[in-house]
Amino acid sequence: MQRRRFKFLREDFGDLPVRLEHLRLYISFFEDRVEVTNTLRLKASTSLQALDLDARDLEIHEVAWIEGGTDDEPGAERPLDHEVRSVENKLRVFLPRRLEPGDPFRIRTRTTCRPSEHILEGIYRDTTPEGAPQQYMSQCQQWGFQRIAPILDDCRAKCTLTTTLEGDARYTHLISNGNISRRHNPEGRSVLKPGDPGRQVITYENPVPMAPYLFIACAGTWDTLEDRVTYPDGRTVRLEYLVPPGRAEQARIPMEILKDAVLWVRETQGYTYSGETYRTICMNKSNFGGMENVGNTTIVTDAALIDEHSLDSHILYAHAVIVHEFEHNQCGSETTMETPFDMWLNEAFTVDVERRYMADRFDPAFIRLQQVDSIRNPLLGPLAIEDGGHAGRIVREGFNDPDELVDAVTYVKAAEVIRMLRLLLGEDVFRRGKDIYFSRYRHGNANTDQFFACFEEVSSRSLDRFKRQWLYRIGYPAVRAETSFDPARGRFEAIFRQDPEGEAQEPFPLPIALALVAEDGRDIPGTAGIFECDGTEARWVVDNLRERPAFASMNRGASFYGTFHHVNATPEERRAQVLKDPDPFNRVEAFRLLTDRERVRLLLDPDAEIDGAWLDLYGRLLDEPDLPSSLRAYFLRIDEQPLDRKYAAWYPELVAARDRLMKEVNRRYREDLVAHFQAIDTRRQPTTPRDGIEERLLKSVLLDLIAVDDSEASHRIILDHFRSAANATDRVAALSALNRSSAPQRREILEQVYRDWHGHLSGYANYLKVVAGGSCDDVFEMIEKEKNRPSFDITQPTWSRALFVTMAANTRKVWTDEGIQWIADRVVELAPVNSTVASRLLNTFQQVNRLRPPLKEKVREALRYIADRVPDSVSATIAGQVRSYLGDP
Repeated sequence: MQRRRFKFLREDFGDLPVRLEHLRLYISFFEDRVEVTNTLRLKASTSLQALDLDARDLEIHEVAWIEGGTDDEPGAERPLDHEVRSVENKLRVFLPRRLEPGDPFRIRTRTTCRPSEHILEGIYRDTTPEGAPQQYMSQCQQWGFQRIAPILDDCRAKCTLTTTLEGDARYTHLISNGNISRRHNPEGRSVLKPGDPGRQVITYENPVPMAPYLFIACAGTWDTLEDRVTYPDGRTVRLEYLVPPGRAEQARIPMEILKDAVLWVRETQGYTYSGETYRTICMNKSNFGGMENVGNTTIVTDAALIDEHSLDSHILYAHAVIVHEFEHNQCGSETTMETPFDMWLNEAFTVDVERRYMADRFDPAFIRLQQVDSIRNPLLGPLAIEDGGHAGRIVREGFNDPDELVDAVTYVKAAEVIRMLRLLLGEDVFRRGKDIYFSRYRHGNANTDQFFACFEEVSSRSLDRFKRQWLYRIGYPAVRAETSFDPARGRFEAIFRQDPEGEAQEPFPLPIALALVAEDGRDIPGTAGIFECDGTEARWVVDNLRERPAFASMNRGASFYGTFHHVNATPEERRAQVLKDPDPFNRVEAFRLLTDRERVRLLLDPDAEIDGAWLDLYGRLLDEPDLPSSLRAYFLRIDEQPLDRKYAAWYPELVAARDRLMKEVNRRYREDLVAHFQAIDTRRQPTTPRDGIEERLLKSVLLDLIAVDDSEASHRIILDHFRSAANATDRVAALSALNRSSAPQRREILEQVYRDWHGHLSGYANYLKVVAGGSCDDVFEMIEKEKNRPSFDITQPTWSRALFVTMAANTRKVWTDEGIQWIADRVVELAPVNSTVASRLLNTFQQVNRLRPPLKEKVREALRYIADRVPDSVSATIAGQVRSYLGDP
């Protein structure tokens, strides 16, 4: 019998046999367990004699039929026969009589769950503040509710809720969805349990139907930072940040970001939050950055607070995740995906909103360059995932665990699809389509076809091929352009040809933002716009030009997802584009292409001479006074990964080529690099959290270029930068450079940093990233030392990601015999503890079939090693991923 590749397929999501109308929950938190009484009010949708509820790892004490009564009255109970089907994670309930469609009924279950330290789904044990009762958090996406109580754990089972929480009286907060019931808690806070003053009780009422995956139930000890935001109509929403004790001040900047985001979403998206309170809750442990829970957003503490250990990447992420999770109130909570196969709808649209907010609040060119970096990330980026040939469909064929859907295909590639749709339709049509979508499916569910139907309705065009190619295929367009100019006719012509990569058999409909640029660096009037490329070959023609274009600026802002190559652009045209293109992305891209030309020459001949013209242009960019800092940083940074994806899996050779290019720059421009580095002042106090981010980025790029020679003079610059740093980003940049050096003080200084930082969640994570990013021969020994320290907790995802995933991205060290075996051993170790982190590590091997000998066979051997040690029963996600990489059925 052939093995089924995926545990869950779309056909498994048939019509629900009942409609879930209301849940009444009573949840009691104890030190070692959580007890739950769950009353489900249902209505039959088909003829029923038995009902299967989703239930996973629960102790089932009682299942009862409820006769009479109401949601507020208990009614008479009658025990029901039931059967636990552990393999299927089902509780089969045998009904007392056959029910017909439309028949209402109620069932009550009494269960216990035993929260885990490392299964971060359902209710789990989070880090507990000293002297406080056990801290409990919950994470229900996608199927976490069934770990709390028996349920129809389906996106379509949207219902209203009444939730009562009971816990130790020392807890500062018991939290669930909805508004606090003034009938049960007239002062808006918990009350002591009658007859048991050591415990407290609070009831929440959620009158708007919501999916089970949005449920939250947590008990913890937090300090509260409170504020309010007022809409233009005068309505006020209470804002709360729940933070670890003593850290409320570190939530002030995130609170200001939240207030700004709430009003920005109202102004740009037309969405007004309907609840009384919007609460952000810090959680120390999570596999994800944040989770929307209908009025209660959980965000990992590492990202939720801004303090002395917050890197610039944290500050940028704080802006992004805050607006992202708030937008989920509209896209996800009110309008909900129909099944996990439509999860991309919730996330891609929300990421698009997040990106637009970031472009409004930061330099949009800087933000877009960052986004393109995430597309091209060699470990976790969607292009790398698709190059492996194993994954890349936005709407998946199937999955083994819903956490597999939380990847760069859903969050990055799918967001690019929304962006391309907006470019093709235009802002006004796109806005009208999304307004119809959110009004038509408000408080309901929607699927992919229904989403696109809204845009077809307002645009009067079929989007069937766009949808089919972009959502249901692995692959991306590889677009080549060839241009010509006829001066006698004043005609410019560009011929675009597509070679779809991967499974795609048809060309992709895609937008190409373009313009012709004159010698003086201005767009030639009438040439800027969006050209829709919708075939294997497409022609863009501009007639009656009165001047010869200096160059064509095509694929501006990375207007489509894929690769682009102007095949007959000369090096002279690219140099002109670097200096004159009005589009910042294309300026950087033109120089990256010139750098890529040098890189590929070195890949094919490591002894090749570096082109003097490239070095001359590099020096000009280094000294260009009018360049914004972030743009200069992107010009000067020399990446490992190539733009020519034919060489993307030449990992050791790419490291060597980068070293050669950086050392040549250092040899020629060292004095200039040092002078520019020292001229940038990153020690002054910022007036806003955004101040100095771009300057610090540039300074870190310059430091890497200086430090590449590993000289004593460079060691002194690194150490001075570390000792004088006034912010986390500069400190970590200096430490990272130090740990890639032969400086004799390296280990001593790192040990002191460990002593100073390991007691802080973010500080320790920063330190672990520095250790795992090292390039010295002792890096694996250092990682093993950190892994075995009492301070390190492998069940803490923030620390596991920092130590392990950073090494997976350490191309210099991971593509060695020791590194390949290290990845295999860590995947085996992590699979039963945290398959999400293990899966990210396993991505290291996704290009197995594109590796060159002898790496290819070594990686296949490592994959077989993992397959022998991680069966489906340990982690279906890892086992399935390994089979996919090996090409096994």
